[in-house]
Amino acid sequence: MRKLTTLFAVSALALSSSFAVFAADATTSPEAAPTTAPATNGAPMKMMHHKGQDKGGPFAGLNLTDQQRQQMRDIMKESRQNRGQGVKDERQALHHMVASDSFDDAKAKEQIEAIAKAQSERMLERVKAENKMYNLLTPEQKKQYNENYLKREQKMMEHMNKMKGQQPTAQ
Repeated sequence: MRKLTTLFAVSALALSSSFAVFAADATTSPEAAPTTAPATNGAPMKMMHHKGQDKGGPFAGLNLTDQQRQQMRDIMKESRQNRGQGVKDERQALHHMVASDSFDDAKAKEQIEAIAKAQSERMLERVKAENKMYNLLTPEQKKQYNENYLKREQKMMEHMNKMKGQQPTAQ
């Protein structure tokens, strides 16, 4: 189960970075400040999806040409077409197991393995698409992409460590 959770988290993070292409060189205005939501303790907390300077992933701020942007859109469109409807069907299958009067371990394990395999295939397709997009970049853009990636990775690690510190300990 830990592998499935990790796989899901990694695929979600990676997917979010690939969609940043569409906001790659958007400029931010003062009114595009991060939004906040109240935390359970009453203090404001930054939401995961916000507008601001750090919007996007490694492809953000690369000053893409119109041709590069269009090629990346085409790659993403092709990648989306290859994904299919699997996620919705997988979620529904798990829901039926949860909402069932009885629980079948073997059937659940089989479904989880099928979901993991499908997620792995989707992740492979996404990585292929991102590689195609990366290879459209100039050497300077590739350097900036790698710097963006390292910054985002560091922020994610800081966030994960912060979240670990906020979790209540089991007694």
